[in-house]
Amino acid sequence: MDLRQIHDVDARIVRLSNIRGNLYSMCLEAPEIARTAKPMQFVNIALGDSTDPLLRRPFSLSGIHPDRGTIGITWAVVGRGTQIMAGWQAGRSVRVLGPLGNGLGIDRLCIDHGLVLVAGGTGIAPLTPLASQALEKEAELQVFYGARSASELLDTGDLGAACMVHLATEDGSVGFGGLVTGLLEARLSAGALGNGRPTVVSCGPKPMLNHVKQICNRHGLPLLVSLEARMACGYGVCQGCVVPRAGGKQGYYRVCTDGPVFRAEDIELGECTG
Repeated sequence: MDLRQIHDVDARIVRLSNIRGNLYSMCLEAPEIARTAKPMQFVNIALGDSTDPLLRRPFSLSGIHPDRGTIGITWAVVGRGTQIMAGWQAGRSVRVLGPLGNGLGIDRLCIDHGLVLVAGGTGIAPLTPLASQALEKEAELQVFYGARSASELLDTGDLGAACMVHLATEDGSVGFGGLVTGLLEARLSAGALGNGRPTVVSCGPKPMLNHVKQICNRHGLPLLVSLEARMACGYGVCQGCVVPRAGGKQGYYRVCTDGPVFRAEDIELGECTG
């Protein structure tokens, strides 16, 4: 993370939409951030001028548009902070710090044998900018996306018509009936992804990421994961978002600065905090 490229700006809300239920999306005018942001990076958003709530909230970027000078975030209301944000209106100015984290540009990936994205819940949102870059490179792209039910699935239209999307719902209301990891395992075991070794990138809840890691290990596929964690500062100072190193190595990585994207073999997913 290059501190010289981090900006703390007043960003104007261009659009705030209730997608459905407790799911929301917001477009922010923040040209300084949009100009340098990479897929899988995040921003920290202040909830107001008071000290209650005190801490900013981290949100992965679901849209990066340097030509328009805008960025997008997508979230589910899960607590007081995200509920406050759901009540904001277009035109409001909010304080935004970013871009933060290491991110993952398409140039860092080997896509000769294709790219597979695996997401759960709102984890599909930060994968969207990466999918756009992959399609611009004409990579073979497949997306595995799951949620508990059809009502909790986000629209996959922004991923682009050129990618193949496989849906899974735990209640069987759409697509494969079961976990998205079950769908991924079934397709790999059936040889549906070919004989190559596509790179896999996954974002979602920790148990899902752990399961994806096990599947990729069995099939010999390279995997990168994007972690979700509570981040009080975003600079690595508070040490509140650490994840243990894997392979017998001592110490921890900080999700906010060393991540949020990691090679799966470098971290202990079963013990990560946040």
